[in-house]
Amino acid sequence: MKDFPRYTSIAQELLKYKLLNIFYNREKEIEMLHTLELEEIEMNQDEEAYKSWIKIAKKAFYKYVHELELARRRNKENLELNSLEKAEENFNELMDQINSFDEEIQKRLRMINKHWMNLTAFQYFEDAPATNNAIENYYSTSLKTHRKKQFRTEIGILYQIKLASMKRAGMFEGIKPTLLEMFGLFRPFAIS
Repeated sequence: MKDFPRYTSIAQELLKYKLLNIFYNREKEIEMLHTLELEEIEMNQDEEAYKSWIKIAKKAFYKYVHELELARRRNKENLELNSLEKAEENFNELMDQINSFDEEIQKRLRMINKHWMNLTAFQYFEDAPATNNAIENYYSTSLKTHRKKQFRTEIGILYQIKLASMKRAGMFEGIKPTLLEMFGLFRPFAIS
């Protein structure tokens, strides 16, 4: 949502929720935004009235969104996922209008199009989670920060594999002779 300006118009807010509606059901929010957009078109004639109206309208909209979220929490429900067919329909509707959007939004839509299979892979498997939050939560609570950084680069992963194999080989168990003690064994005429 960082592709949108901080202070959005109702039309921009509607586009934002249409993007969110690709994967999650945001129909209720979109309905309210459609009605507000019609009012916004009428209010654009008078700039002073528009400035005061937009503040009130956005406050009412955010309150409505907050109430929807509270209702979901009370019922212990997550945000409803759209079916694969509905997601494709919503996405294709946006792709048909892609040339009318800002450059950032076009770039985002093309990125979604490029990675569509990765973003919808969970739909093809029964009971598959939509996100990898469970895995991320496991690693974020079980590993220290410096350990997590080891897995971010290819070299870090190789070092981790080598370290694990050295531990399995028992190379870190017991006291080993130092390098100087090892050289002392090879002196031919050691004076004792």
